Amino acid sequence: MTLAIIKNQIDKFLASGEPGVLAIKGEWGVGKTFTWNKYLLEARNENRIGLRKYSYISIFGINSIDVFKYSIFENVIDRKLIGTEANVDTFKKNSADLLASLGRKSVRLVKGASLLKDFAPAIESFSFLSLEKHLICIDDLERKGKGLSIKDVLGLVSLLKEQKKCQVVILLNDGEEGLDDYAKYREKVIDIELAFEPDSDECASIAYPAQTSIYPRLRELTTSLGIRNIRILKKIERLVNLSIPLVEDFEPEILDQVLHSIVLFTWSFFCSKSNEDIPSLEFITSKGYALLGIGDEEVSEQQKKWQTTLQAYNYQLTDELDIVLGEAVKTGYFVEEDFKEKASTKNQQIIASKSEGSFSNAWRLYHDTFNDNGAEVINGLYESFKENCKYITPTNLNGTVSLFRELGEEEKASEIIDIYIDKRKDETELFNMEENNFFGDIRDQEIIDKFNAVYSQSVTTENAKQVLDRIAGKNGWNQSDEVVLANTSVDDYYTLFKTETGRHLSSFVTTCLKFGQFGNASDQQKEIANKATEALQKIAAESEINKRRVKKFGISIENA
Repeated sequence: MTLAIIKNQIDKFLASGEPGVLAIKGEWGVGKTFTWNKYLLEARNENRIGLRKYSYISIFGINSIDVFKYSIFENVIDRKLIGTEANVDTFKKNSADLLASLGRKSVRLVKGASLLKDFAPAIESFSFLSLEKHLICIDDLERKGKGLSIKDVLGLVSLLKEQKKCQVVILLNDGEEGLDDYAKYREKVIDIELAFEPDSDECASIAYPAQTSIYPRLRELTTSLGIRNIRILKKIERLVNLSIPLVEDFEPEILDQVLHSIVLFTWSFFCSKSNEDIPSLEFITSKGYALLGIGDEEVSEQQKKWQTTLQAYNYQLTDELDIVLGEAVKTGYFVEEDFKEKASTKNQQIIASKSEGSFSNAWRLYHDTFNDNGAEVINGLYESFKENCKYITPTNLNGTVSLFRELGEEEKASEIIDIYIDKRKDETELFNMEENNFFGDIRDQEIIDKFNAVYSQSVTTENAKQVLDRIAGKNGWNQSDEVVLANTSVDDYYTLFKTETGRHLSSFVTTCLKFGQFGNASDQQKEIANKATEALQKIAAESEINKRRVKKFGISIENA
C-alpha cells in the first residue's frame, strides 16, 4: 500500500470525528509511529482533526487493564498541543478537570495540594469515565506485558468506540509472535486496517525532508541499499549533519564521500548481525585493494556476495578517511582533529586528481575496460605515479605495488617504492608503520621493510638523554621515542645513568624500566627495559652501595 493511500485514509479518519478503529500494521522499524505522528501533526496544523482531545499510549510492558485505562487518561492533551512537549502540568489539568466534574469540594482540594498522590485512588477510579469523544493512539500492541491480554485490549478498544464514541488508532508490528488473538478478534473490532509497506524510497521520503541540498543524494544512496528502517535512516542523518560543518572548506567530493561511506557503514554496522547478506563493517574496512581484485587473499562464498554488493554500490576502496568515518558510526561522534586531518589529506589528493595526467585518471585504465591492456595500465600508472607521489597514500602505494607484482612487473614495483621514499623522505611520520598500518592494509613486505628502515634512521637524530628529558615522569611518548631508546646500547645507558645526578636520575631509570612492565609490551619496549636493566646490573657490580641503590628499582642483583 503506497504512502499516498495511507495518508488519504488517515486524513479521512481524523477529519470525520466519527467513532471508529483504525489499525496500521507493518514490519518493525519501517516508520509506522513516525509516519502517524507526522500526518497527525500536519492534520493539526491544518485544523483537520475532528475530536478535541488526544492521547498517545505505548502499552510496552503494561501488565493490567486498569493501568492501561489510567495511562490513556494521564496522557490526554488538547489537540492544540499535538507535537509539543506535554508534561506533568497537563496531567494536573486533566486531574483537576476530572475532580471538578465530581464537585466543588474536590476542586478546592486539588488547588490546595502540591501533589495529587493523595487523590490518586479517586482519580484512578473515575479517570476512565472522562474519556468521552477522544482520539486515542495505542502503540506497541505486540509488546504488552504478560499480565495484559490482547483480547482485553481489543475489548477495551471496542468499549471506547461503542460507548465512549472515541476514535482509536492501533499501531502494531506485523508478523510478531503473540498476535493470535488480534487475528481472531480483528473483524469484530477493527473498521479499517492499513498495511504499512513503504519501499525504501518512500521510507527515505518519510525520514528526510527535502529542504536542503544533501537530502536528494541521501535518499539516492539509502534507496540503492534498500534501507527501510527509519531508525537507521535517522542515525545516518544525525551523523551526516554532524559532519557537514567539518567539510565545508573542502572540495565537494569530500562531502559526497562522507555521505556515501556513512550510509554504507551505518547500514552494515547495525544490520549485518541480523542479515548475513549484508557485509559486516569489519569486512568492508579491512579489505583495501582486495575489493579491486588485487591480491591473492581467499574469500568465502558469502564474502563473494558481499563484494558484489559493494561493487553494485560503487564502493571500491577503504581509505584513511573511511576508517575515521567507520569509527564515528561505531561511537556516534567524530574525533574532529582526526577527521579534519584525514579529510584535508584526501582533499589535496582530489585537487591533484583534477589535473591532467592524475593518478586517479591513470587507474581508470584498470577500472573501465575488459581490454587486454596490461602493458598500458602498467605504463600509465608508472608515469603518473612519478608525477603524483606527493598525493599518493601508503595504502595506494601498496595497491599499486601489488598490481605491478601480480602482472609480473617486479622491477617496476621495487622502483616505485624507492621513488616514493626518495620524494617523501622528509615526511618522517609517513613511514611509521605502527601508526599508519594499524589496520594492516599495507601488506607488501618490501614496503614494510623499507619504511621501517627509513623511519628508524630518521628518528635517531635525538639521543636517549634528550628523549628522556622530554618523556620522563609523563604518560605520553611517540613511536620515534621508542625507536631512539631501543637503539641505545647498554654501554650508552650505563654512561647516561652514571653521569646524571639529581632527582631526575630516578625518573630516567623508572621510565626505561616501565616499558618492560606493560602487559602487552612490544619487543621494542622489552628491549628498552632489558638494556636499561643490564646497564643497572653493571653499575650494581661496581660497589656495595650501588648494589643497594640499584636494588631499590626492583632489579635483581644476584649476577651483579
